Amino acid sequence: MIPFRDTMEAKGPVWITLALIVANFVLYLVGKVPDLNFWQVLVALLGLWLFGCYPERRLGPIAYLAIYVVLAASAGFLVGAVDDNSGLFAIGLFLPVLALGLLHLALAPRSKILCFVPVPLAMTFYQVPTIAILVGWVGLEVLLTAA
Repeated sequence: MIPFRDTMEAKGPVWITLALIVANFVLYLVGKVPDLNFWQVLVALLGLWLFGCYPERRLGPIAYLAIYVVLAASAGFLVGAVDDNSGLFAIGLFLPVLALGLLHLALAPRSKILCFVPVPLAMTFYQVPTIAILVGWVGLEVLLTAA
C-alpha cells in the first residue's frame, strides 16, 4: 500500500509543507538531524506530506508554519532533555510530524488518505482512514528506529 494524499475537500497550494520537506531533507544531508538513517527520514517526510497538507490548507500558511515551528522547537528541547548526546536542543522529525498527524485528525476526524495498492491483476486505489495510516506510520517509524 502506497499512500499518496488526503482526500479532504480543502484545495490550494501547500508551499509551506513542501518547503518544510525540502528544509528537513537538507538538514539531514548536512548532518543536523542526529541518529536517523535515510529510511527514517524518508518515512518522516512522507508523514509530513500526508499529515501536513490539510492543516496548512485549513489554517493558512502563516498559522500552520507557526504551529510547526512551536511543535518542532518543543520536540527539540524535549529530545535535548532526554538524550545526553544531543546537547540542549536537537532537531527531530518524528514528534513534530506525529503532532501534525494528530492535528490533522483533530481538524478532520473522518478524513481518509488515498492509497495505491499494487496487487498484481487488481491494482487500484483505496481510501484508508487517516487514523489507520497514522498508526501504521508510527509503527513503521518505531520499527525503523529499532533496526
